[in-house]
Amino acid sequence: MKYSRKTIANALLLAPLPLILLSALSIMIVNSEYRLDSVFVIFVGHALVYLAYCVLTVPFTFLISIGLNHYSALNFFTICISSLVISTAFFILVIWGHTGQVLGHWEEVFNHGFTIITALISGFFYWLFLTVLRNRSTENNEQKV
Repeated sequence: MKYSRKTIANALLLAPLPLILLSALSIMIVNSEYRLDSVFVIFVGHALVYLAYCVLTVPFTFLISIGLNHYSALNFFTICISSLVISTAFFILVIWGHTGQVLGHWEEVFNHGFTIITALISGFFYWLFLTVLRNRSTENNEQKV
């Protein structure tokens, strides 16, 4: 299937939002923080994570997606593989930002199941938004004709 660049960009920007919202809500519930200032701080922190995602991963993922789309290879499997590759670099940068040192071996990023699940859930939502937006644009084109 071929996707437009606009559909790919929109799907990439929407992909992490369900995971970020779920994470913010779970932090509020687990910590029993329902005051307005606590909710504001939690959502600002998650907005910064989303900004880091947009700046650090979207350009590279967009280029990979355009390349895969050119060869009609942009499907669920390749999206999951590329999300694992891109998330490896992203998590290494996050670890470096928190600790100030780079891991000796890159595969140590995947010692925790959380990182794998996070990458695959983001890949799943990217694929889901990609197909939904493509179907929506196809329906709009059919209605215009």
